[in-house]
Amino acid sequence: MFTVIVAVKDQSKIVKMCLDSLVKYYLQQDICIVDDGSTELETVRLLDEYCTKYNWKLLRNKLSVGHSGACEQGIENSSCENVCLLNSDTIVSSNGLQILSDVLDTNKDIAVAGPSTSSASGPQMLKQYYEKRFYMTQEDIETAAKSLENEKELVDLPLICGFAFFIKKSVFNDVGKFAPELTCYGNEKELLLRIRAAGHRTVWAKNAFILHLGKMSYSNSGIDVSRAQVDADRFILKKHGRLE
Repeated sequence: MFTVIVAVKDQSKIVKMCLDSLVKYYLQQDICIVDDGSTELETVRLLDEYCTKYNWKLLRNKLSVGHSGACEQGIENSSCENVCLLNSDTIVSSNGLQILSDVLDTNKDIAVAGPSTSSASGPQMLKQYYEKRFYMTQEDIETAAKSLENEKELVDLPLICGFAFFIKKSVFNDVGKFAPELTCYGNEKELLLRIRAAGHRTVWAKNAFILHLGKMSYSNSGIDVSRAQVDADRFILKKHGRLE
């Protein structure tokens, strides 16, 4: 059993695709939706409908606290040790989340695991799916996932991208949660530095696949993404003296 936390800020059409994939494959898991100050009526109604129908937890912020804060709220309300921070611009495969949870269960030294995907910075991205990611059907996603089923290698990486970020709740709390200065971008990068400094591994599970559209989950929040990423790196360098 694991908890899936989806922080949502409007973008109802994108969010619906994500939630529909969870309904299809993961209804037996603990699902927590954090509505981080959505203003679009379609999104508010969608979340009400799904959380009522499927008995999911729904947390609501009248004003946005940022992706990091919304994820922390979800973790605080999680009933499981293994927690997945899932961006709302993702579509899960039938086994991707379970593979990642199993990695945490079977490796006591691993605190964070992430999947292969269609859009990410770094080696987790499989280039053959990047251009076609907006057109892939659920069947296409399953085909991509099946093609990776023999890729059993766990690759230690300094940066596990945050779009589908599986973490042990106990480790998250032990290392001090997200840096409050990083409300959206760079939050997982800074957290991973502290996690590895505490002696834990952070890995890419190559045989797990989750579609990621990329930079759409908080795209109407008014954030200058490029500036936010630069500012985050400056903060991390000042605090830790390095980025990895």
